[in-house]
Amino acid sequence: MQDAPYKIYNASAGSGKTYTLAKEYLKIILSSNFNRNYRSILAITFTNKAVDEMKQRILGSLFTFGETSANKDVPPMLLDISQELGVDVATLSKRSKQVLKEILHNYAFFDVSTIDKFTHRLIRTFAKDLKLPQNFDVVMDTNLLLDEAIARLINRAGSNAQLTKVLIDFALEKIDDDKSWDITFDLQKIGKLIFNENHAEHLNKLETKGVDDFLTLKKDLIRQISELQLKIIERSNDILAIIQDNGLEFNNFKSSYFPKFMLKIASGDLNIDFAAGWKQKFDTDPLYAKSCPQDIKSILDGLHPRFIDLFNEIKDNHLTLSLFKNVYGNIVPLTVINAIQQEIKKLELEQDLLPISSFNSIISKEIKGQPAPFIYERIGEKYRHYFVDEFQDTSQMQWNNLIPLIGNALESQDEMGNIGSLLLVGDAKQAIYRWRGGKAEQFLNLIDLKENPFVFPAVTANLPANYRSHEEVIKFNNDFFTVTSPFLESELYNRLFTEGNKQQYNHKKGGLVQLSFIDKEEEDEAYCNKVVTILEQVLQKNHPLKDICILTRKKKHGVLLADFLMQRKIPIISSETLLLNSNPKVRFLVNLLHFSLQPNDLERCFDMLNFL
Repeated sequence: MQDAPYKIYNASAGSGKTYTLAKEYLKIILSSNFNRNYRSILAITFTNKAVDEMKQRILGSLFTFGETSANKDVPPMLLDISQELGVDVATLSKRSKQVLKEILHNYAFFDVSTIDKFTHRLIRTFAKDLKLPQNFDVVMDTNLLLDEAIARLINRAGSNAQLTKVLIDFALEKIDDDKSWDITFDLQKIGKLIFNENHAEHLNKLETKGVDDFLTLKKDLIRQISELQLKIIERSNDILAIIQDNGLEFNNFKSSYFPKFMLKIASGDLNIDFAAGWKQKFDTDPLYAKSCPQDIKSILDGLHPRFIDLFNEIKDNHLTLSLFKNVYGNIVPLTVINAIQQEIKKLELEQDLLPISSFNSIISKEIKGQPAPFIYERIGEKYRHYFVDEFQDTSQMQWNNLIPLIGNALESQDEMGNIGSLLLVGDAKQAIYRWRGGKAEQFLNLIDLKENPFVFPAVTANLPANYRSHEEVIKFNNDFFTVTSPFLESELYNRLFTEGNKQQYNHKKGGLVQLSFIDKEEEDEAYCNKVVTILEQVLQKNHPLKDICILTRKKKHGVLLADFLMQRKIPIISSETLLLNSNPKVRFLVNLLHFSLQPNDLERCFDMLNFL
């Protein structure tokens, strides 16, 4: 890819994304004899593991480059950098040693970070300007904060009549849906929406509302729903009266559709829709059949405009009625969410807490509408080069927060007259954070040049080869998405998977992909037996257990399979087996303590005897 200030790499799985990131990073810090270029670089990714991997790759490469001489085998990456920078290997080797020493002695300036950690640092630095407590504590586990807020909310129920009514209504709605009356689980479930970036903007609009506001809205909705129902029934009766007054019969209308529909509404049955063909064409099609007498046709033609007005009034009122009913049905859950949110805000103020999920919204509120946000003034002078990894998982709010900072680097020059740079790397096919605001469409629009928030156009490139997988696996993926992508309704995603299923092979031959289907009625047992059968076949081909990994779609399937394999004395390692209660000796001691208190517990006795 040509040297450009703004680059985007579309990197599919196994295509050398980390290699490319490391190479571009190293090009900047090795481009001159000044060994502190790394201090002006901010590399952002999403997980701590990815941060460690990127740091190790950069430091490991610097060490390898520093040990390389022109007489030894030169690493491919060093050759690439040498060719692209136009600098000989010996000079780059010398620079690598100097830069590595500088980084190790000033490691705090080596800025490879998760986006949450970077935002946290930003908020911590400008806490006073953002009107935040100077010594706030970051809440990493928002579930604990949510649990405490719910517990406090329930404890207040008996002393607050309005809150008590809301919680009782919430419990009754659950009972109507054939669920348990115990509301704690459902409160936790809907309460998680508060920390979800997708809903933050809408929930923030409710911050000033109290329980009484929602109860008032509920009463108003009941009144308006009743009025709309009466209006709809009245209009249908008006139509039936017009039909009768003009001496018309139901069979004068085409298939009697229209009068029968009005009769249904007049009877109070408002469980209706307007999807049928004759309803869609009511304004244009005649009301009668071709065989209808001419005098009846004339009467119906004369009445048609009046019928159209009344029919459309019924249609519009029914649409509004459906909306109001929908809102009414969600009033109680919305009231509960608001009450939980208010309780969380109280906890945050009382204990100087700040959930990690609120970082992005705090920055977003502060920079909105500012051409040069003050919180970026100092930090914007420090960083000149930006790397954003896994961009497909960057939320819209996170990206909008970064744009002013990156834009400053791209639109200005340092003391040497050099502009900054931006490198985005991602793969829309691997987007997994939609639930927390990540939008693959955001990345696709940047690649297609439909959006560009900067003065420079993006230079885009694909990394076409898959260096990780074997040939048969790559071939299967290419063929699979070629067949299935036409079934995607979204044209954007259809094109994404159609164009993205052309990964090139590498030197790794072989590989196996096998699809098996099992009986739904015996899913659990059949699933476990099938896995064991395949496992035995793989072991017979002399593949060691340490080279075998089993992935499941859901955690419960993983737990089920782990128990099944352990019962058959097949050694495994999983997140469940690493828990204390998965250790047979620990379970034996716990069972022994239970047995000392409840000697008649036969299940505990059996477990102990089974261990012995």
